Amino acid sequence: MKALLDYLGRLTVTQGEGAGEAFRVLPWQSRFIKGAFAVSGDAALSVGRGNGKSALVAGIACATLDPEGPLRQRRAETVIVASSFEQGRIDFEHVHAFMETRGFDLSDRKRWRVWDTAQQARIECRETGARVRCLGSDPKRAHGLAPLLVLADEPAQWGAQGEAMRAALRTSAGKVRGSRLIALGTRPKGELHWFSKMLAGGAAYSQCHAARPDDPPFHQATWAKANPSMRYFPELLATLRREAADAKADPALLATFEALRLNLGVSDVLESVLLDAATWERIEGEAERRGPYVLGVDLGGSAAMTGAAAFWPATGALDVRAAFPQEPALEERGLRDGVGGAYRDMARRGELVQAGRHTVDLAAFLALVVGEWGAPAAVVADRWREDLLREALDKAALPVVPLVLRGQGFKDGASDVDAFRKACLDGDVMPVRSLLMRSAMSEARTVADPAGNEKLSKAAQGGRRQRARDDAVAAAILAVSEGRRRGGKQASRRWRYRGSA
Repeated sequence: MKALLDYLGRLTVTQGEGAGEAFRVLPWQSRFIKGAFAVSGDAALSVGRGNGKSALVAGIACATLDPEGPLRQRRAETVIVASSFEQGRIDFEHVHAFMETRGFDLSDRKRWRVWDTAQQARIECRETGARVRCLGSDPKRAHGLAPLLVLADEPAQWGAQGEAMRAALRTSAGKVRGSRLIALGTRPKGELHWFSKMLAGGAAYSQCHAARPDDPPFHQATWAKANPSMRYFPELLATLRREAADAKADPALLATFEALRLNLGVSDVLESVLLDAATWERIEGEAERRGPYVLGVDLGGSAAMTGAAAFWPATGALDVRAAFPQEPALEERGLRDGVGGAYRDMARRGELVQAGRHTVDLAAFLALVVGEWGAPAAVVADRWREDLLREALDKAALPVVPLVLRGQGFKDGASDVDAFRKACLDGDVMPVRSLLMRSAMSEARTVADPAGNEKLSKAAQGGRRQRARDDAVAAAILAVSEGRRRGGKQASRRWRYRGSA
């Protein structure tokens, strides 16, 4: 559709590569638009992560909302559905920004109605009654919808309710004559997923950019098959090179690279180990503990460990301790958690202590590790149970140091996991040989959001057992990622904390 292609070219990119420039419709995007809008039924597009799919989704939505848009219809509703409402908000923000580049003041209540809350993300044009709504993949949220167009963003990541959400959307779309569903995202894992069926011929038009399973994963020609934007986005090519190098160095990262970058198929919950066991063993050693160190703390309760990690950015030295309460005894815990005598062995090596009777005495544990490692330059922890941590820091009589609080969602958690992996693979971390950390690393799993951002998984997510013990890893991730933000080894012995956290 030439009118839609022309319209997209009048939008302005507002972030990332090409920010401030006109939206450039790439050849593969042009091909999809011409194919998808030349038919009256549903359409499907699959492409590797980072190729500009989200901007394309938002641009199509704008064409239905804009009073001058080529897809405008009076009182027509466009629904963008993502894996979660938080992910849907990203699409919403793209739409909002694009509309502003068109010269529309969305704060003008005479022309626009905007719902931008923790539960709603919606824009409506008062002049035409057309609206764009962004939702998560919860079928309960689909009741009452009557969309002319559904844009299904990353359906492979919709989780267990994905099929029910699709059914609800198709039922809702059936209320409006001429309605259609356009699904866009990375390929699902397996042929039975409804998005796989669309790509295999179930849609009136489908287009898939993916490598083949037998293609060499580290060849640039292979990357090009799944990443048609690569030749136009230098930043994407640089990212592919970096992630391919990491995946080659650590086999634990290869599955994610193949699924998201080569578009070979993504499970509902993409899972991977944090680091391959061989990679971890290769970087273990004894580094000098010189300069200030960062103390990472991961709080547990009666059932969970509490972990503490010390990271010296100037040398890369990393040491970790963990604590359980005194009851039940370590032998009983080991049997219950299926690790045999491992806890007893960790305690014998001085890596695991018991503090408190039924719950970990955090103040006593912090006093113990500070007594061994000295006063830290900063403490970094999960913001969960902040009040308990602050009280324990006071009781432990630690010197006043900056306290950095991090979230464990995809925003902070993914950034920390990425920094930890990068530091390990770059040779900027040398962990002390430790049964505690080897055991914890074997349990540590990550899960990815639709954009491929990975955070440490919780409970049984990502194949992790309900009683998995990776709390020491969580503390290490916090310490190393904060150390990287504060300069890392490159700052050498002159590393100093400046400012307040």
